[in-house]
Formats: sequence, C-alpha cells, structure tokens
Amino acid sequence: MAANSKPPRVVRVKQTKPNRFLPMAWRVERLSPTEAYTIRWGRGAGYFTVHRGDIGSSPDDAHLIDTVHIGHDWADEADVAAQLRTWLRHKANPHRRTA
Repeated sequence: MAANSKPPRVVRVKQTKPNRFLPMAWRVERLSPTEAYTIRWGRGAGYFTVHRGDIGSSPDDAHLIDTVHIGHDWADEADVAAQLRTWLRHKANPHRRTA
C-alpha cells in the first residue's frame, strides 16, 4: 500500500428485521347493500382495526372507526371472521348510520 492510499472501505449492510405484522388479514362483512365493515389484522399485532366500508386490502386508515386490543394473534381466516362478528354484535350500533 502506498503512503497516500487509503485502506479499502468496508461497507456494512444493515440487516433489517422482517415486518412482524405481516401477513395481514382483511375481512369484510356486509350488513346491507349500503353498509359494510372491514376488519384488518396484522399477524403479531395483538389488535385489529375496524373500518367503515369495504376498504379492500388497503393499509390506509382513512375509514378507521375502532381499534380493538385483544392480546393474541389470529389463527386463521375463521378466527378473523369470528372477531369481526363479535365486534359487530357488541360494538357496531354506535357506529351505524341511521336512515
């Protein structure tokens, strides 16, 4: 190595952790032709969010109406559907639009 030359630069690549909230599950429940609710639940999150309308698989919170902390992970699609039905049975009335 010459007196003026610098040692080779070592570039370290930052290891990123995988997103622990993926995959996500979405479930839509239609109560009427004009009323629907979507539940979104990220694996490992410990909570799910409820949105007014059919938001598809959007990560957006524009139509967010409730966040429900439940402290456990979702097991499968049936678990997500059951949580949404439970929320609808116990919590939906204050959020429902009147005619």
